[in-house]
Amino acid sequence: MKRLVSYLMGLAAVVLLGAMSTSCSKEEVNEKNIEGKWQSTQVQYREYEGDKLVEEGMESCIDWYIGLDLKADGKGFVIEYEGDDDIFTAPINWVLMGDKLMISPDGDVEVDAASFTIVSLKNDMLELSQTFEETYEGIKYKYIQTITFKKL
Repeated sequence: MKRLVSYLMGLAAVVLLGAMSTSCSKEEVNEKNIEGKWQSTQVQYREYEGDKLVEEGMESCIDWYIGLDLKADGKGFVIEYEGDDDIFTAPINWVLMGDKLMISPDGDVEVDAASFTIVSLKNDMLELSQTFEETYEGIKYKYIQTITFKKL
């Protein structure tokens, strides 16, 4: 009897841990679940000098936002909104390569090509991260920007 109770408790622990790890994992990223219209809700940033964190912060997208309209054919639009008088829209091409979202201009537009790491994709929330590194006067600088989007 004691052996049966131990077995059942062990089985319950395995099932519970399996359910917890399944519910916490990020959604599989594919073209179908990343397609659509996305609007930024916040931007987090961290700046490093060497290995030392020198600045970090977070800004909510209240009076401005970044939008992505990712269409099924690999085309779309990037939108930058900073008020009714300051709206920028440009056509883009996009592609997924593993956990990377690559965006490039479509035609002669003022959009830089960019590569984002998909940090998280859960339900209707998407987190993209972009890292910039440079060395200046022998010191290595790293800037990490993480943008959170909601699906519209």
